[in-house]
Amino acid sequence: MCFYFGLPENIGVINKRFKREVLQPERFVPSDKYNGFAHPENLIITNEASNVLTTGHWGLLPHWTTDQAFRKNTLNARIETIDTLPSFRDYNDNRCLIPASRFYEWQHQDKLKIPYIIVSSEHENDLFCFAGLYSDWSNPTNGEMLRTFTILTTEGNATMKHIHNTKQRMPVILHQADEDAWLQGTAIHHFAFPYSCHLAGFKL
Repeated sequence: MCFYFGLPENIGVINKRFKREVLQPERFVPSDKYNGFAHPENLIITNEASNVLTTGHWGLLPHWTTDQAFRKNTLNARIETIDTLPSFRDYNDNRCLIPASRFYEWQHQDKLKIPYIIVSSEHENDLFCFAGLYSDWSNPTNGEMLRTFTILTTEGNATMKHIHNTKQRMPVILHQADEDAWLQGTAIHHFAFPYSCHLAGFKL
């Protein structure tokens, strides 16, 4: 799964890597480690406005829920079931990219939980993108619109099966050459396991 990731780089580095401007830079807060359960506002690139970086809150809220607390259940979405589960099936065409430079997982050894930082070496400036889906949720109490997103996961590759040795899952990290293809609607199954980029994990 993926509940913690980081993007501490400055806006200039991000603009250069993604060749897009951050639409509201004041909304971007760099961080070594975003906690998904705090539902932070993160940078995203959507297929609706693919020429800019905007923001969304982590934890997808489907249109039918009336409770924002529901998003604790939708930080991640299994790519194998997003076209059937009620939380995600209406949003398969709402593609987004979530920029990051690292994420975190824990390896279990008996009763020990050993933290790892996982990075990619195949992307420009070491910045990569998770594949995601987004929704625009209307708050029933005040009509306010809230953009939210989820990070897709798939079966772990060899590196992630070793590190994340209980769930053996990993986020869908797109090859840089495939980022536009994800936004443009290439069939979802093309990005499921054994699709994966080159990752390296380091104990913290």
